[in-house]
Amino acid sequence: MKILLEEEHGYRYWLWETGKEKQEILSWWAELETVNPFFFNPSKSLPFGEVHSLDNDYHAELPETEAYMHLHEDEDSFLRVGEKLFLHKGHKKY
Repeated sequence: MKILLEEEHGYRYWLWETGKEKQEILSWWAELETVNPFFFNPSKSLPFGEVHSLDNDYHAELPETEAYMHLHEDEDSFLRVGEKLFLHKGHKKY
């Protein structure tokens, strides 16, 4: 599954090629107690797959992805697949 990852409200964007199926990612995300280990440099800290930085070139085409992730703090991080929003276990609204 490929995920477009936005770090801290547009600070940086990443392409996360997880190497996992959608259900595996959803299960991992649902059980995640905190996003803190992944904050600031997800390319060095996400537990599997490859993470590639995307240039801030607004004219470049975004890669085709299957999901979108906002990664910042526990209370505002989420994963969106299609129109469905998924919160991790450590999210205050979970």
